[in-house]
Amino acid sequence: MNTFDTLLIASPSPLVRAGLKSLVQDATDWYLLGEAGTAGDLLSRLRDLQVDALLADLDIAEDGAGELVARLRAVSPSTKIVALADAWNDTRIVPALGAGAHAFIVRRSSAGEIADALRAARAGSLVLNPAATELLKLQLQPREPVEALSARELEVLRALARGLPNKLIAQELIISEHTVKFHIRSILDKLDASNRTDAVRIGIERGLVAL
Repeated sequence: MNTFDTLLIASPSPLVRAGLKSLVQDATDWYLLGEAGTAGDLLSRLRDLQVDALLADLDIAEDGAGELVARLRAVSPSTKIVALADAWNDTRIVPALGAGAHAFIVRRSSAGEIADALRAARAGSLVLNPAATELLKLQLQPREPVEALSARELEVLRALARGLPNKLIAQELIISEHTVKFHIRSILDKLDASNRTDAVRIGIERGLVAL
């Protein structure tokens, strides 16, 4: 039985796309659907195709890694996102993680490491190299104490961390989208966050959102 039905590769660099394809072409547990060279093309393909796994170079993000991952999750919530970073100290990892990326690999990753990351992401496991733990902690700078969130606000924050759009959060929590927006505004105010991604990042720092 195949681990993945379909896989899409995305990078603004033709050389990177070719390299990624060469690393996965011998694998037998997914079908390579194709590739995307821009964020717009990637979003369009996710809307039109049934994509089980996405191997995305973070260089394709035009407005920030967290923002792109959030948009990808909104367009195709079931697609597992494995992000390609420059190295384990890449500052884009934290916002991409907070927005719902499922796994990370770096440019020096082997074919086996890529395959392992894809399989683990499908199984629902967060994949980070153990060597990245301390580096990620350095990126998560301490903040002033924040006002406590209510139980419902914690549920909404954790849903945001999974990359769910307002509509799906409302359906999952059996509340209206208007109420979801109200809770998000309250979360941003209490955490002194500038946007949803920043709120998730603060939540990770404070232990409100588990990695």
